[in-house]
Amino acid sequence: MMSAVRIACIRSPRINVVPKAIGATRTFSLADSLANKEKVEEDRYIRAREMEIAESRIAESRARAAAARLAEADKAKFAAKSALMHKIADMLATTGDNVSEAGLANLACFTHK
Repeated sequence: MMSAVRIACIRSPRINVVPKAIGATRTFSLADSLANKEKVEEDRYIRAREMEIAESRIAESRARAAAARLAEADKAKFAAKSALMHKIADMLATTGDNVSEAGLANLACFTHK
């Protein structure tokens, strides 16, 4: 008898039974709530990622500004050292002394500090 029932169940078309009452949408409420939770998590992730990107852009712009300030300071320091080297070379030229470029740079560094 069991085999006859099994054969009948296999051969009969399967029918999805959905309640026709007002509560029929209740079966979809779990899927809707999960979809809403998933949407909330996606939005939270997107906001967090946007914040990370914004922070990295701010840090990058600050690093560029600091590098620009250092470059300007180096240019100013080089200009001051160059002017001092020319001044020392002029003073030595009036006395007739000759000093190499490395010697002038060392004198400029010594007197600049």
